[in-house]
Amino acid sequence: MPSPSNMNPNTFAWSYGTVAPITGQTGSGGNAISDVGAAFSQATLNTNFKVLADKVNAIIAILQSNGTLT
Repeated sequence: MPSPSNMNPNTFAWSYGTVAPITGQTGSGGNAISDVGAAFSQATLNTNFKVLADKVNAIIAILQSNGTLT
């Protein structure tokens, strides 16, 4: 994690700068990460990345809403 760039004097929250959401997602998403299996499945792999991207984007949104990230 990079060093904080500044601190909000009202909330004492450190800002780590701007973080953009992940884009270019494919797959169906959801909450489960699935085993790709011995027979490679591009659809399963895409869905796994979509699930992870959705979770990361949710974390980014929460941190931005409380002022930790801008």
